[in-house]
Amino acid sequence: MKIGNCHLCGELKKLTFEHIPPKSAFNDKPILIQNYEHLFDKKSYLYGKSFRSNNGSGSYCFCESCNNNTGTWYANDFSNFVKQAYVHFEKSSRVSKLNLIEFNYKPLNVLKQILTMFLAIDHSGYLRDDKNLVEFILEKENKSLPDKYQIYLYITISKHKRLFGIQWNNFNGTFNAHSEITFNPFGYLLAIDSPPPIETMTNITQFKDYNFNENAHFIIPLFYLKTDDKFLGQYN
Repeated sequence: MKIGNCHLCGELKKLTFEHIPPKSAFNDKPILIQNYEHLFDKKSYLYGKSFRSNNGSGSYCFCESCNNNTGTWYANDFSNFVKQAYVHFEKSSRVSKLNLIEFNYKPLNVLKQILTMFLAIDHSGYLRDDKNLVEFILEKENKSLPDKYQIYLYITISKHKRLFGIQWNNFNGTFNAHSEITFNPFGYLLAIDSPPPIETMTNITQFKDYNFNENAHFIIPLFYLKTDDKFLGQYN
């Protein structure tokens, strides 16, 4: 455990390791991780190197209470959502440019887990300081996600993972704020008062319109994007 401000409640507490995505969503094996110094700081002795996390992808970011609550409320339903995508590709044996995937799932629970993941990787405190967003996650029945947040989903298959906290970038001549997570078979993008970097991403923000633990059955269209590039919003 480490001491720090929880990325959700903001309290100074012992922090526990948060798997990003949850351990049950195929994040249960050792992984090589590269942070900013490894990727971009050419003056650092760490540049071009990586370190091994035996716990899988994640970090010490939530207090025990927030970690346990979000894990109990949302993690299993999110993991079931991910596993259904894996089953789809096992049956079809290939990934297409456009994939029509049938899901039986709990939309609000899935959305809240995705937003929990974005809070986990935001080390700036920007998301934690939005009390309405924090209440949306920590109050399991809450459906009032602020309109400035839009969540997008796409399919990706890559040996590289992305865990990018909020970055303010110039895409297509406009100043935008995005955060991105990729972990096979999905890519997740959070846009803050901004359009997505590419139009073919599927907007899933409407998952917020469902009740906690409410089931839904839909075929969701999801485009494949290649994410071997190490930069947020780049798809080669």
